[in-house]
Amino acid sequence: MKPEINRTIEERLEHIEKDVSQIKLMLSNFLSDFTKSQSIEESLLNVKDVSSFLKVDSNIIYAACSKGELPFIKIGKSYKFKKEDILKWIENGRDKVVINVDDYVNSYLQRHTLRG
Repeated sequence: MKPEINRTIEERLEHIEKDVSQIKLMLSNFLSDFTKSQSIEESLLNVKDVSSFLKVDSNIIYAACSKGELPFIKIGKSYKFKKEDILKWIENGRDKVVINVDDYVNSYLQRHTLRG
């Protein structure tokens, strides 16, 4: 490789063009990976998001998950929901699965009542 000083203008331009095309390729790959990861993250909801979306208390969401009524993904201790799954669940008849608040409260009180 010739030192930079001894190169002709054409050689320098050719070198710059190669560098620019390599940078474009790297940037394109980065943006592709970034948009894929963003779309996955954006489609995942947490309990607070789902409870806000369904306009119910977050405890009801946890209860529905424990009964297997609501599709979820558990990552560590966190419950995550695919936006598409929640929308499908709603479309398939959310009213088929009744989240009974009284049953939830009674169950909660039975588990957490101090026995004397």
